[in-house]
Amino acid sequence: MEETWGLEEEFWAAGVTGDVPRYLARVLTADAFVVLPGVVLTREQLLREWEARPLWSSYALGSRRGVLINQETAVLSYRVEATDADGVGYRARVSSVYTWVGAWALAMRQHTPEPGSDLKLYREP
Repeated sequence: MEETWGLEEEFWAAGVTGDVPRYLARVLTADAFVVLPGVVLTREQLLREWEARPLWSSYALGSRRGVLINQETAVLSYRVEATDADGVGYRARVSSVYTWVGAWALAMRQHTPEPGSDLKLYREP
């Protein structure tokens, strides 16, 4: 399960370097989705969304919890604090589900922003 935590760290670090689309293309299952307040994004929508997202300037993960189910499914939960280049903050509880398909792949992620979190992860059309 340590490897799945490494993948979560890699996602947030990719948000600092601008490599999120490449990371997602490599790690997401074909039918993966992400749940954000008011919207569920498919794999393809996520890839498009992260192409134009501003970079993070910093992030920190805490309050980590995880469980390995049947050796093929890992469920992770944690709190994230991130700041974009403009100093706008994002604080949320995040849950991720990974499945083993010869390597760990992300099947689902869900964000619950904390009250007062200023940044939206999704630009509404």
